[in-house]
Amino acid sequence: MSSVQHPEQKSEQKSPFRRWLTGVAQSTDLGMLPVIAALIVIWIVFETLNANFLTPRNLSNLAAQIVVTGTLALAEIYIILLGMIDLSIGWNSVLAASVFSLATVFFHLPVGVGIVLGIALATGLGFLQGMVVSRIGVPSFVVTLGGGMIAEGLTLAILTPHGGSVPLADNFTTAIGTLNLDPLWSWVLSLLLFGAYAAVTLNGIRKRTASGHEGGFAATIRLVGVAIMLFGAVFMLNAYRGVPFLLMIFLIALFASAFVTKSTRFGRHLYAVGGNAEAARRAGISVKGIQLSVFIIAGFLVGLAGYLDAARLGVASASVGNGDIMLNAVAAAVIGGTSLFGGRGSVYGALFGALVIASVSNGMNLLGAASSVRFIVEGLILLAAITIDTILRLRRMRSGRA
Repeated sequence: MSSVQHPEQKSEQKSPFRRWLTGVAQSTDLGMLPVIAALIVIWIVFETLNANFLTPRNLSNLAAQIVVTGTLALAEIYIILLGMIDLSIGWNSVLAASVFSLATVFFHLPVGVGIVLGIALATGLGFLQGMVVSRIGVPSFVVTLGGGMIAEGLTLAILTPHGGSVPLADNFTTAIGTLNLDPLWSWVLSLLLFGAYAAVTLNGIRKRTASGHEGGFAATIRLVGVAIMLFGAVFMLNAYRGVPFLLMIFLIALFASAFVTKSTRFGRHLYAVGGNAEAARRAGISVKGIQLSVFIIAGFLVGLAGYLDAARLGVASASVGNGDIMLNAVAAAVIGGTSLFGGRGSVYGALFGALVIASVSNGMNLLGAASSVRFIVEGLILLAAITIDTILRLRRMRSGRA
């Protein structure tokens, strides 16, 4: 009998690991692998240049630095998944922080009421922008550019009479900005977060296996990777002062968004609309409803980011909006693997993209480099991310999978 094996038989005999590597090499959707690889390289380079980079103390500073950028990037990812852009997130977050500070400092309202007012305002702005985009059809670039300018004007009108900034007088809010979780609670909450992620992942593996599809090995690798990164980060942060409370709030928002986008009908519709809005409409999906809902969710996250920024800085300041807060958020979303063409990406990219931006900034500061060098490096990383995304999209188009 002939011992010649068909190529299909050889492929079946490959180990799951080799099949996964082959799939990665041939894939037109690398997900977050490029940004994770870039992050590892960045950390190795800065640790080589300065041995203080990967110390528990500096990693704690890094964890606090990514919170606001990561939360805004999370909001931006929702919008980009639609194939749109939101240029108002920076000033909208500052406006939300300004309303919160005025409500608590000058009107002496309870902290909870101030938080609700600030987030409700940002959510309302998201709703209004979503209505104009989804119902009238005005491009999101124009709507959010104008919305950002309006938010800037309102912020200046609120804060200029008070010298451009309002220090927070509430001890609870300022304490949240500097509070670190007790090590025991850090482990408990991280275990709960990982448990929720593992449950969703294992459920996905079960469904794929039941339908006769492969992919369980790749999902298992992601599960192990998340466990190593999450528990490794908790261990390192507990070696200094513990996990920053602000970081835990961001992680809760991140994991909640992951569940919404990956395990709900809304999430499936979101990716469908972002991938091909006309095909989604013909499939019976309410395209306008999804677009409006996404802008509302993004507005809520922008309001949350505004509160977190005020808590971290201990002040609501107009100078925050004049900085690169919006550019960093958009860059983090794109660097994190979210396709600017819509329909592809993961909310976890907000975490990794923010880590890349913060790592470059933090590392440059440790080396005493000029801000000009930092901007150049961040710009090169952003261009590399967009170039990879464009190349992969062209490959998908040639293979008929775009």
